[in-house]
Amino acid sequence: MTKPERIPLNTLLESSCSRKKLKEIAHAVSKGAIIVYPTETIYGIGGAYNVRGVKEKIFSTKQRTAPQPMILIASDRLYFSKLPVTFPPSAERLAQCFWPGMLTLVLPSQNREQGIAVRISGHPFIKELFRYLDEPIYSTSANLSGEVYMNDPELICSIFLGKVDFFIDAGPLPPSLPSTVVSVGRDDSVRVLREGAISLHDVLRTLRITP
Repeated sequence: MTKPERIPLNTLLESSCSRKKLKEIAHAVSKGAIIVYPTETIYGIGGAYNVRGVKEKIFSTKQRTAPQPMILIASDRLYFSKLPVTFPPSAERLAQCFWPGMLTLVLPSQNREQGIAVRISGHPFIKELFRYLDEPIYSTSANLSGEVYMNDPELICSIFLGKVDFFIDAGPLPPSLPSTVVSVGRDDSVRVLREGAISLHDVLRTLRITP
């Protein structure tokens, strides 16, 4: 691999050849390709959840030495149906109110003590890609481990030169807070791990919790 295939987002959303190209990208991802792509907040880097070795490949690409949890992202909750997770009542209410959008839920998992983080994105690229994918993809910020994320497509492309398969270029993304991260326990307990685009007040109001 010498460089990522850099594809302007508008060609995927507007051109008559977009369906064929999206199918090509989705097929490659389902076979283990690593992709840099835009979301509502930042550029993410990821790959298919169920492909062996993809998580380790992402860590290597980011030069991350210690494994850390990553968000799983999709365009519809249906894609999480095969995950070993449950949606307690509070998670159900939050998902109904804020998905698709900038809410990440850390859900109780049958085989992970720390749970599994999931998000439904309404970004146009995610919506189109998942017409041809049948499993969620990992999502972590497109920067090297320990370095500050920079919203600069040219810089991102140069950082991952020779390390990823596709770079979906949407230009500089609008400034945005990160997604708000809420952990919901098996006992329906709720913890806001990170306040972001969705305020703590709105989370508590949705759950009818008085601060």
